[in-house]
Amino acid sequence: MRLRSFSAAILCGLFFLTLLASASTTYYVATNGNDAGSCKTAATACKTISHAVTLATTASSTIQVGAGTYVENVTLSNPGASGANIVLTGSTTANTCPATPFTDVNSPTGNRPAPTAEINGLVTMAASYLTVNCFHIVPTGKGAVIANIATTGGVISNNNIDGTPDGAGPTAVNGGGIGFGGVDSAPAAQYAANYTISGNYIHGVSTGIWFACSSCTVTRNEITALAGDEPGVDHDYIDAWGIGSTFSHNYMHANTCNSCYGYDCHMDCIQTWNTVGNGTEVSKNMTFTRNVCFNHHEGVIVQDNAGNSDVSNWTVSNNVFAYGPYDDGSGHLCVAGPAHPWCWILEDGALGSNNNFLNNTCIDGAEGFEQNSGSAQFKDNLFLSLGSESVVYQTSGATVSGANNLYYAVDATFNGGTFPGDIFGKNPEIISAGTGSAAQQCIGCNFNIQSISAARDAGVNTGVGIDLLGTVRPQGPAYDIGAYEFIPTAKPLPPTGLGAVVH
Repeated sequence: MRLRSFSAAILCGLFFLTLLASASTTYYVATNGNDAGSCKTAATACKTISHAVTLATTASSTIQVGAGTYVENVTLSNPGASGANIVLTGSTTANTCPATPFTDVNSPTGNRPAPTAEINGLVTMAASYLTVNCFHIVPTGKGAVIANIATTGGVISNNNIDGTPDGAGPTAVNGGGIGFGGVDSAPAAQYAANYTISGNYIHGVSTGIWFACSSCTVTRNEITALAGDEPGVDHDYIDAWGIGSTFSHNYMHANTCNSCYGYDCHMDCIQTWNTVGNGTEVSKNMTFTRNVCFNHHEGVIVQDNAGNSDVSNWTVSNNVFAYGPYDDGSGHLCVAGPAHPWCWILEDGALGSNNNFLNNTCIDGAEGFEQNSGSAQFKDNLFLSLGSESVVYQTSGATVSGANNLYYAVDATFNGGTFPGDIFGKNPEIISAGTGSAAQQCIGCNFNIQSISAARDAGVNTGVGIDLLGTVRPQGPAYDIGAYEFIPTAKPLPPTGLGAVVH
């Protein structure tokens, strides 16, 4: 009996291992492959990605795509399983994927690697538990990577999404970067959910991320130099809908007002809106934290034109917003211009009672509500004007509370009411802010405060436990104002071993 039990256990174990092996099959793709092959070895690789993805029918399968250019639209229709995604990937050897690092200092682009596997076309994630990783994707239509409604558990990581070959101009169609279906066409309960979008380098497309996703995470992406899709399309870094999603450590920069080619486009860090009021444009309980965004019109613009609270309850904390779109000197018309009027603005509707604006650093921008019945708190924000910005905040129709914000203008005087503990006219003494000119990209700017800053130890406890870079607050006897907590220089320890030696 024991021998039979032991034998049965062995058989069960072998069966389980067989299942694991079958569930983790790798299918290979190469430009010199053949779709008539088995695709299960490099020697029998498929020729097209589209054929290989039809073979990957079990969870944990991998489609490994070799170097070269694949001119095709790819649709992933077979689902993986929770914890066992079907993975479509290019080469993942050292230094071949962007894996975009987070930085709080604006730096030039062009240093991100382009993966060796290039897709000229659209990748559609039409099922749940899928991963698209490490491709150079050049959109040939209206998008690069699309996620369908009602899908879940997806990963879009370490891709170089590149619209620049199509250029920018009156006839350019560069498409979007990463897009999620459902906005204005599906109720929020059908939005995609539980996706992770990370490490992507997105540039030269019209909109970086167009996003309808709930309980999703967008982190450590670089979005830069948007253009194309003329005329009449805004070049936002991120447009966002969903419930309970988080955007963190994204680096957005280098938008030029010249890319608008003579029409009044807007280029915002993150924007959302609700115009139809039927539950298909929903953006609630969203968190935007520890991001750096340069060269934009609005930092965060939240609109509920329908007035039914489908857009509500946003938290914006530990971010840096600086400078409007810059003039690249190309001579093209720049209708919208380099103005950067708002770091954060909630407009037109019932925007809920849990909107928070905490520990942000805003350069040449203001804060406010316009024509809505929502409420918010503003605490520990640092506002620095290098030009003529003078508006503290607007509260038209809204209930606003706050405390301990710092306002300093080099060439103007901030006007408006104050919250308890607000500081006016004291220099925050940041490390480097640039000039604030219309041509300002702010390359090398660093908005960390120095030891002599008026923002140091002048804040209140907002509940934001770490700063933009992950430093624990507070480092001094009190909390600092702005996105950065100053780290005191450690005092040297007293020398040891210098006492008298007794024998």
